[in-house]
Amino acid sequence: MPCTQKGMQKPIQWLRLASLGLMLTFCLLANSKAEVQALNGTAVQKLALQGTWAAEDAELGYWSWGADNTVCFRLHNQTGDCADTGTWRINDDVMCYELTWWGKSVGIRTNCFTVHALGDDRYEALYHGGAMVSTFIHFRVLS
Repeated sequence: MPCTQKGMQKPIQWLRLASLGLMLTFCLLANSKAEVQALNGTAVQKLALQGTWAAEDAELGYWSWGADNTVCFRLHNQTGDCADTGTWRINDDVMCYELTWWGKSVGIRTNCFTVHALGDDRYEALYHGGAMVSTFIHFRVLS
């Protein structure tokens, strides 16, 4: 079929439909994340002080939040020396931290997120302030 305006109409229509389908998929994914209610700041603080957060992704380790607003990040063990340290705070319903060397090396030296209960004692931290909703970590709180 020659490459004429008439011959190109069907591929262009399919391309438009495919683009529309992708946009719809992204919107549905973003909305499904947004439907999970974020914990309020008081609940996030209580959760932070309740115990160490164990990330389901082992590379994101263990997070201990101190009552003095210090944070200790451990890579491989729940206890022991911190792989990195820093400070944390809660503004409204958003928790933020600032780490030093490890955080800088992986591009998350500073980070703000909201926390959402997933059920079964699992939680999700979603990046806050970006153009898209994305997950920082899934975690459980250890006693």
